[in-house]
Amino acid sequence: MNRNRILTLVTMFVLASMIFTACATPAAPTTAPATQAPAAPATQAPAAPATQAPAAPATQAPAAKKSYKIGFLAGVQDPFYFTMQRGAAQAAADLGVELVVQVPAKWDVTSQTPMLDAMVARGDLNALFLAPVDKDAMIAPLQKASDSGLPILTVDTYIGDGDYVNGPVKFPLSFIASDNELGGKIACQALIDAIGGKGKIYIQNVKPGISSTDAREKGCKEIVAANPDVKLVGVDYNDDDPSKAQAQVEAMLQKEADLAGIFGTNVFSAQGAGQVVANKGLSGKVKVVAFDATSTAIEMLKAKTVDMVIAQKPSDMGYLAVELAVAYLDGATSLPAHIPTGYQVITRDNMDKPEVAAFFYAPFDGTVQRKTAGLKIGFLAGVQDPFYFTMQRGAQQAADRFGAELVVQIPPKWDVTSQTPMLDAMVARGDLKYLFTAPVDKDAMIAPLQKANDSGLPIITVDTFIGTGEYVNGPVKFPLSFIASDNELGGRIACEALIKAIGGKGKIYIQNVKPGISSTDAREKGCKDVIAANPDVKLVGVDYNDDDPSKAQAQVEAMLQKEADLAGIFGTNVFSAQGAGQVVANKGLGGKVKVVAFDATETAIEMLKNKTVDMVIAQKPADMGYFAVEIAMAHLNGVTSLPRHIPTGYQVITRDNMNDPAVMKFFYTK
Repeated sequence: MNRNRILTLVTMFVLASMIFTACATPAAPTTAPATQAPAAPATQAPAAPATQAPAAPATQAPAAKKSYKIGFLAGVQDPFYFTMQRGAAQAAADLGVELVVQVPAKWDVTSQTPMLDAMVARGDLNALFLAPVDKDAMIAPLQKASDSGLPILTVDTYIGDGDYVNGPVKFPLSFIASDNELGGKIACQALIDAIGGKGKIYIQNVKPGISSTDAREKGCKEIVAANPDVKLVGVDYNDDDPSKAQAQVEAMLQKEADLAGIFGTNVFSAQGAGQVVANKGLSGKVKVVAFDATSTAIEMLKAKTVDMVIAQKPSDMGYLAVELAVAYLDGATSLPAHIPTGYQVITRDNMDKPEVAAFFYAPFDGTVQRKTAGLKIGFLAGVQDPFYFTMQRGAQQAADRFGAELVVQIPPKWDVTSQTPMLDAMVARGDLKYLFTAPVDKDAMIAPLQKANDSGLPIITVDTFIGTGEYVNGPVKFPLSFIASDNELGGRIACEALIKAIGGKGKIYIQNVKPGISSTDAREKGCKDVIAANPDVKLVGVDYNDDDPSKAQAQVEAMLQKEADLAGIFGTNVFSAQGAGQVVANKGLGGKVKVVAFDATETAIEMLKNKTVDMVIAQKPADMGYFAVEIAMAHLNGVTSLPRHIPTGYQVITRDNMNDPAVMKFFYTK
């Protein structure tokens, strides 16, 4: 987001498996017996101090780490949730927190709700993540838990409609799961292909009201409807009872002797279908697509009883849930409201590949080893200023949690010739496992960062990006993630406030850094878009100060001489706003020439107090640094469902709210 502030001063499917209903084979929990509380407490040795290279003034010492207990309430006892527990336990071990687990013996509200109430009643949990067994019936119990002060995240399944930003249910912090409708489409398209594009299909499901399997059924039905030579002959619900599933499949085969294919929407459904097909000697004749990569499903794939297995990524869900919970408890406010965790399509052709076998569900014996202690993570900032020192503080806090070492370099000047040699030197060290950086030029830094990535050093960008910043579909794809604010939105917010402050008419001037910096380019664009939509407002110029405060002041002086009736100035970064504010103050124009400042430096806050500027737009650099370290550690642990972009948001600071502690925490500090 703030990249330029430099100035002064985050295949194919999502998790198709069984998540909620997915639980198929009831493998006995090798970790905490699913019905009891403290399942596999994942505590571990305290994190090693996250020291760092002397590159930049090392902001202030991080506050002492707090010890947290994170609760995990699964959907039911099955390999899907045991695999999720393993991922969560690994994250807990890496972060030095305790994991408290409860896993109901049965998938229903009457089993899960008392366990939820008991976990809340403990009084010692700091956060809870769970797979709600009913998207409607679990709203009230979870609202009650949230109202008690317990932060809630949902995994695999959701409550309400799963849109916790704009939907009817907003209190959960995040929803981490696969796109189950997409998973249903993938599964049934594969099934239709396998039966030659025509024939009868049957869906084996769990029960209505389960968000994940409802969506899979819907996705499958949409694909069937788009294929006129394919007929859906029925949908049955087995209540997650494998014997009931088998009886239903038996009955369907008697009714429809020419049945061509079966889609099992979760573990028990697919196992019931596969078992009956195998028992009747119909393997190969009746095609079966199984959701969830249980050991039984994999064996059925080997035996040609099923033709494809759609694996969700429950371990990713567990790991990321613990990371987000700890981030929230440590003060981060930019949690993604939804993380899609993807799918792995498993066939007989690829099932022996290690990168595919990694997604097989497996029992968990409760044993995990911390993997992050002592690892070195590099941070190459954009320039020495409070924005990046604040980012460094957030990164240091996360590194301390993981027991990792943060190695920092901060150029004295914002330019490619300063940043590139530092990048080369950090790569040449040979001991860094990851590097996150704020590229100072979106085009010129592509080649140096590509070279670093090709050397085996994974790259994450923060605040600024390379290429277009679209690392999935854009021209540059190698960075793991881009963690920043929406700078075009920030420019719009700033200039809408500025136009309002000048009464909706008058002349506006933009103070910027230099073309080619992704963040400030976007802020300038956002501001210009707002001005263009206001016919009584005129943009009289844009100047670029090269992140030189004295140059910024000289440019503002010249503009005020040229446009004596200038009404407002938008400073796109720290130096720009400081230069503008200083000149306005020196000339006694405070209040007459309105100034909106980007970045909540101490100077900007003082100018706000003194009425030299009228509003400060604060980014959240500490969140960027914190999440960059978490993304790196998740990747280290094999998580493949990393958010390719984490928008970290803004805090609008005015004289009316600047003394509120909830706002003051976004002030940048040295």
